[in-house]
Amino acid sequence: MAHPLDGIRVLDFTMFQQGPQATMVLADMGADVLKVESPVFGDLGRHLTYHGSDNFSSYFLAHNRGKKSITVHLKTEGGQEIIRRLVERCDVLAHNFRPGVMERLGLAYEDVRALNPAIIYARASGWGSKGPKARHPSFDVAAQARSGLVGVTGEPDGFPLPAGAAVADYAGAMNLVIGILAALLVRERTGVGQQVESSLLGASVAMQAWEIQTYLIGGQWRKAGRGHPYLPTIWRVFKTADSYAVVGGMPENRWPAFCRALGMPELQEDPRFENFFARRDHLDDLYFILDGVFLKRTTEEWMKVLEPADMICAPVATYADVVADPQVLENDYIVGVQHPNRGPMQVVGSPLRFSETKIEVQAAAPELGQHTEETLLELGYTWDDIAAFREKGAI
Repeated sequence: MAHPLDGIRVLDFTMFQQGPQATMVLADMGADVLKVESPVFGDLGRHLTYHGSDNFSSYFLAHNRGKKSITVHLKTEGGQEIIRRLVERCDVLAHNFRPGVMERLGLAYEDVRALNPAIIYARASGWGSKGPKARHPSFDVAAQARSGLVGVTGEPDGFPLPAGAAVADYAGAMNLVIGILAALLVRERTGVGQQVESSLLGASVAMQAWEIQTYLIGGQWRKAGRGHPYLPTIWRVFKTADSYAVVGGMPENRWPAFCRALGMPELQEDPRFENFFARRDHLDDLYFILDGVFLKRTTEEWMKVLEPADMICAPVATYADVVADPQVLENDYIVGVQHPNRGPMQVVGSPLRFSETKIEVQAAAPELGQHTEETLLELGYTWDDIAAFREKGAI
């Protein structure tokens, strides 16, 4: 079975997360992704979250599985020559440098397009390519903050909180993937390449489309607290006897079964809760009652009565729960692989599925410069050329 992107070559200048996670998704779909790194240190993501005496980086593995690595000093004449040859042969060039960096290296879109008019030039930035902050550095947490996401997260009277994962990086990466795939489709139809852009700020704003649109129309702005401020129904985290659980959504047809599952059928007769609109108007009263009820059983006990009643519910899982969850494992969201150095291990799988083509999760990320000689030989350089490049500090 073929991969969706077999035959697509990606020249990857990205580092840290937003860019590398995007190009890793392309690698999972079969693209040949060549990661260009600086000699000595490479992508600084290699040096985050070390494990063991071999300084194994879970951060780097999470965003760079299935790629090749070549080390090139981009500010040398020899390095520039190598990159120009690679540009001529690739379908996609991706980077997440600030505006101005690739331009100073002679690798702006106009420069690259002159060498390869059909290329898809994908740039991931922090703040977008325009505006007063375009050249300012950014990471995930800054984009979450500037987009308003941190401001609406947490209890109404509590400290503003960022999400517990790098959601802006992930959303920005997926936006870049969507743009690259769409641009490849356009090129397939027209033969025309183009530039594609995503940003951390743009992704963070876009993921709040409903909430920001509500503010634009009605001026409403409220922190999310334990649920969602704009949903007129049960949508909340509840403390149980041993941990936490969520219940989300309670249309009219589910309400009687929910009351029975709670062991409180009398709630149906309470005039405050007798229909959807009454419950909406007395939601705080209902939450006060439910907070006390949920404390009477463990999370597992609640799942055993709520799930058979077809309630939208879930335990608030720890990562230990997630990696052992049959629902996660049977869908290959966590998969077992054989790492060349560490042996059997689990990695995060791909959330994508195709019926006629396959997604393939690779076991390992490349060692720094692992594929330098191999790549240069494929470009037509000789071993003497490679030695000369190395002597001049180009690789």
